Amino acid sequence: MQERNPLGSAEYINRLNKIKVLSLIRESDEISRAEIAKQTGLSAPTVTRVVDSLLNIEKLVVQTGIGESSGGRPPVIVKFNGKDRYVIGIDWGRTHIFGVLSDLNGHTLTNLDIETEASDEFDSDLKKVVNLIDQLILTSGINKQEIHGIGIAAAGFINQKTSIIEYSPNFNWENINIKKPLADRYNVPIIIDNVSRVMAQGELLYGIGESCKDFIFINVGYGIGAGIIMKGVPFYGFDGYAGEIGHNRIIGSSATGRKCTCSKMDCLECYSSGRGICETAKAQLPFYPESSLNNYQTLSTKKIAEAAQQGDAFALQLFTQAADYLGLAIASMANVFNPEAIILGGKVTKAGKFFTNRIHQVFNKEILQQSNRKIKIMETQLNDAAAVKGAVSLILSEILNFRE
Repeated sequence: MQERNPLGSAEYINRLNKIKVLSLIRESDEISRAEIAKQTGLSAPTVTRVVDSLLNIEKLVVQTGIGESSGGRPPVIVKFNGKDRYVIGIDWGRTHIFGVLSDLNGHTLTNLDIETEASDEFDSDLKKVVNLIDQLILTSGINKQEIHGIGIAAAGFINQKTSIIEYSPNFNWENINIKKPLADRYNVPIIIDNVSRVMAQGELLYGIGESCKDFIFINVGYGIGAGIIMKGVPFYGFDGYAGEIGHNRIIGSSATGRKCTCSKMDCLECYSSGRGICETAKAQLPFYPESSLNNYQTLSTKKIAEAAQQGDAFALQLFTQAADYLGLAIASMANVFNPEAIILGGKVTKAGKFFTNRIHQVFNKEILQQSNRKIKIMETQLNDAAAVKGAVSLILSEILNFRE
């Protein structure tokens, strides 16, 4: 979003001070004004003015009591006020839509997860999301006017300047505006971002972000994407397409080649995503008559993973190939960006330890490592909630930065 105050103006400086103070209050749980001044380096009068505004005007802070005095006036203790302000987060996937309604403290009032299958018709798919949002509000029992925004995680190439999804291979959308119909209906800020970057922001705010501010989140689901966090800030690239690891070619991946949904050949997604693993299984299954996968009329990544867990050699081979390509691609990305950690997430990473362990092995073999440091590779702490928590954080970030 565009900054509303000109750089260097009194309003701009006041906003920066508010952001700094509010961020500290939120991270500290409870804190005195004197301690705020000490940690931010702001003068006592400035801190008093900012805190008074946060208490009485924005109402983002509440006074919780009086601290012990070390001589002089006892300190007033304040804390972040996330109650009675609500946000909605939506993880808009092709095979499911997951939504939560929570307060600004991150406490979930209600959630709803529906299985679906995208129709490739935007208006039809939008109705499912609208029905889910309406149900969240109804179930929570709160007033619609208390909703301060809706954050949406969606798959696709999203232009950050226009919020237009210029192309989504997963949904077969082109030049789709999700923001306008939802803003018209709910009259609140609507923020849309790429699902992998949103998952990274969820991890930043509610997961590893407490101890790590430089990491790459790898989302392996129906497709494959990456969310890059640098110094606690999402990296977008020039116009928002950074992190499209799934649409890089895997050299020597197939003798005949496979066309990706993005129209290029032999992308990582063609072999290592949920969709890619299923397509490879269907193409090669006739050559493996002994595989238990022949017992199914229809295949899914979940069924293939279950067969692999039970020792089916063909199923294990599919996941091993997928892991090998993933480990190599992730290591290449890490060699370029030099993160502190790599986070693995998405439904396919839950296939089993046989899959994630193989990714670890290939990654550790291919990554440039120094003797005195090692890039950590770990699984997400948020499981299936990474995207929806990240979607909530999109709105929370706007409020905390006074861009609402």
